[in-house]
Amino acid sequence: MLNRTISLHFKISFIFFILALLFGFLYSLNLLGIGVELLPPTYTLSLHISLMLYGFPPLMLSMLPFTLFNRDKLEDIEGLRYLNIYFIIWYIFLIFMIISLVFGNQRGLAFYDYPYLLNFLLSFSGIFYLIAILKYIRHYKVKPLWVKVSILVIIISPFLLILLMNPQYGQVEKMAMGPHGDNTLGMSFVLLVLYYLTIKLHSKIDFKPRFHILWIIPLISYISSVVYRITIDSLTYNQEWFLQWLTLLYIPTLYLWLKDAKLRVKDNIFLYISIWAFIFVDVEGNILFIPQIRHLFHRDDLVVGHAHIAVGISMLFLSFSIVKNYFTIKNRTIISLATLLSLIALVLTISGFSEVGFIDINIESMWILRSIFGFIFISIVIKFYISLIDIKVVTKLDFYHLIGFFSDAIGAILLILFAPILYSLIDAKYTIGYQSVIYGFMFAVGLIHLLGLIKKRWSVAMAYATITSRIMASSILFALYISNILDWIALVVSLYDLIYALLYIIIFYGVEDEIYK
Repeated sequence: MLNRTISLHFKISFIFFILALLFGFLYSLNLLGIGVELLPPTYTLSLHISLMLYGFPPLMLSMLPFTLFNRDKLEDIEGLRYLNIYFIIWYIFLIFMIISLVFGNQRGLAFYDYPYLLNFLLSFSGIFYLIAILKYIRHYKVKPLWVKVSILVIIISPFLLILLMNPQYGQVEKMAMGPHGDNTLGMSFVLLVLYYLTIKLHSKIDFKPRFHILWIIPLISYISSVVYRITIDSLTYNQEWFLQWLTLLYIPTLYLWLKDAKLRVKDNIFLYISIWAFIFVDVEGNILFIPQIRHLFHRDDLVVGHAHIAVGISMLFLSFSIVKNYFTIKNRTIISLATLLSLIALVLTISGFSEVGFIDINIESMWILRSIFGFIFISIVIKFYISLIDIKVVTKLDFYHLIGFFSDAIGAILLILFAPILYSLIDAKYTIGYQSVIYGFMFAVGLIHLLGLIKKRWSVAMAYATITSRIMASSILFALYISNILDWIALVVSLYDLIYALLYIIIFYGVEDEIYK
């Protein structure tokens, strides 16, 4: 049962990954002067980074303890139920985050740009994650050390989230302008814990780590820096620099763990790509912290390239490593994705050197290459996803759901992005308020169609759900048009929904049992 759950949430979470890539591609076009009037570059960049940080990678990383439970042959139906609730609430958070950022509700922060109040929703999801963990670990006669440590981390994480994100006294707001070496130390430590558990997951032997002092020193230093920031004052640059250099202790730690676990590259390609990227970023980050260099590069494309490696390769491939047994991806695809991300980072690095005057090269040409590489990357990812979900359009009812998905879900996305332009073409008034609500409703109906397409046994039920929703929406929009509250566009949408619902009733009503006997 856990296998099916992991597979299901892998497919759902991957949708948010595709959205992250699309917003990143849109941002790269924004820099070239294309589509700027749709969503400002600050919006698309924020959406891209936020979805990369809070979408697919962390959702798959949260599967790590459960893949270890699966390896130990633990099963718990009740725990599985709470795990599913955790994922659903996180999806709700992502939807709120996306819509908030699309409408410009930003905090002006590099990595935590969504409204602060949404952190409470994230923390709420963590309660169900903790319950799911507790349900599973009760089956252990003797709880392993990693389980005890994981429980402690999960318990304190929601409180740390609320504390560190707080606009008044949180660490995030105080370090908006950098240099935030202690934050790098803390985030890297989180990855170190995940690397340890992933190495343990894939090790064929009884893996026991050594030289604990290598990770104890950074942990104590990070905790001390957080307490100092909150209770006393901001850190000096030299203090930040010292904490940044402590991240280098993670490199021998990872080397020893891989060596002691006897993991081979060819059997764990996802994990090794992730660790190589992490080490590269660690070394580069420490070089960039040198004051004379940092002041040159802190806000330019070289640092953007650095972020692509950190997020795009380290977290993404670590996520793949954790759930690799639940999907199939060809080695050629793996190498292609890693290569394209590296090329994106490379052209941005070259652009960064040009921006500070180290070399003389056309920066716009580098941005064009970034967009081309990004487009190829997205194409490969979408092709992989289509093969993964294996949607078959066979019956007339399948076509009904397919057309409904494209007209409503894809149509809603296009309207959210292009509505101002489209409305100007037909000389209609565009109001971001109620019309945006209508687009949200359209997107929801489109997702219901998608469920009917993917889950064949749900097809008829999802069809009834869509015609009920369409008739209700049609009647409301018609009434608002007749009352002169909404304009003629409301009448057009009302007629479309009514006609689409009637088509189903005329063609399919009474014959569904014959279709799906």
